[in-house]
Amino acid sequence: MFIKNNILKFFLFSFLLNNLDAEPGNIISYELENQFSLNEIQIALSSFGALVGDPVYSISVYKLYYESHRPSGEIDTLSGLVCIPNSPDKAFPILSYQHGTMTLDNDAPSITGLTLNNIEIGLVGLAAAPSGFITLFPDYEGIGNFEKFHPYIVADSYTRAVVNMVRSVRQLSSILNDNQKFQYNDQVSLFGYSEGGYATLAVQKGIQFHHSEEMNIVVSCPMAGPYDLSGTMVDYFLSIPSYPRPYYVPYVLTSHLWTYAGLEVDFYQYFEPFWADTLPSLYNGTFSSSFIDNILPENPLDILLPEVLDEFIADENHFFRQTLNTNTLLDWVPQSPTYIFHGLGDDIIPSENAQVAYNNFIENGAQNMNLILYPTFYGGHTAVALTCIIDGFDVIQNYQVICPKGDLSGDGNLAIDDIAYLKESIFLENSLTEFQWWAGDLDSDLFHSIFDLLLLSDLIQNEI
Repeated sequence: MFIKNNILKFFLFSFLLNNLDAEPGNIISYELENQFSLNEIQIALSSFGALVGDPVYSISVYKLYYESHRPSGEIDTLSGLVCIPNSPDKAFPILSYQHGTMTLDNDAPSITGLTLNNIEIGLVGLAAAPSGFITLFPDYEGIGNFEKFHPYIVADSYTRAVVNMVRSVRQLSSILNDNQKFQYNDQVSLFGYSEGGYATLAVQKGIQFHHSEEMNIVVSCPMAGPYDLSGTMVDYFLSIPSYPRPYYVPYVLTSHLWTYAGLEVDFYQYFEPFWADTLPSLYNGTFSSSFIDNILPENPLDILLPEVLDEFIADENHFFRQTLNTNTLLDWVPQSPTYIFHGLGDDIIPSENAQVAYNNFIENGAQNMNLILYPTFYGGHTAVALTCIIDGFDVIQNYQVICPKGDLSGDGNLAIDDIAYLKESIFLENSLTEFQWWAGDLDSDLFHSIFDLLLLSDLIQNEI
């Protein structure tokens, strides 16, 4: 039996190595970044008091590089950070957190690692992973890559980043050494704030329409995102004399030009000469958002040529109108439970985005929609972020299932229905997910057999 198991492991590993360059989501490389004990996690989170719960699992943190393909067919290398709860006999849900806007490549989660110096990534990672979530932080396309631009607020780019990172993490679980192995179950949850809120809803839509057989989104919490680009956001910018964070606007415009008109697009056709010359350098990943804000005009629309702005206002078919409409996240019906969070005092992304999205989804027939709006005294976009993130995580925890060995149904318990799944696998050879294969292999011989069935029956009997 020992020889048989090792031969099977050899062929499995050889298969993985020979196919690493075959599909989007395959791992290019990975690196163990850090490990945190329960005591280290408790110390790190002590400043948050009762806002986050006590850790249950120590965690391991890996940097991942994985393959992705752009719509043009171009092969892309993406990166991210994954925090894994340590347990040899539990299968954990996957939670993907989509981070907020960043302009510096050096701020990418895969580069900063898990630290409270980056409060957004550090808090989520040190709260979620020790609570029993395999927690993903995709960098996004272009972030952390000094040679490529980030397609900012381009919906399908986020789907590629998250879907392929989920695939790569699932692959990682099968190639780590025995003492580092982990197991995922069939749950995938999403949440994120600001750009991450937009990315969360974009990924939810992308998975529902194109990857639903591969991934089961159990709950999604988009927070403070600009979902209604072509309506609420356009009306807002055309109605205000100034904007507190002007760097957001050219970030969208430049990324949409590069994405839809190509890297050789002539910026002088759209922007005042100084800005046509300057913008490509400002958004090359080496300048902070504060630096960019300090040199932009208070009204970021002033960087556009007057005739371009006039055409944009008058022509519904203007280039920027079309790209904004393409990336507006309305007019579909979310199937997964969805909780939309926003602050009414948001001074960067108006809360009307959340209200319009919620109303639109309800009118389209969505069944499990929830809108959480915080009063203005919670503060603006930055001030309310921590409250949204903590409350969103609380929601996601309500859907969390951690599965022991034998739990083929994935409900977190051992019961008769698990025996039924295992019998069907043994006698009818029904297809199962990778998680279900792990759950049913109680004797760890890489097969489902009558011996697994006997072990499962004993476990259930002992629980009764």
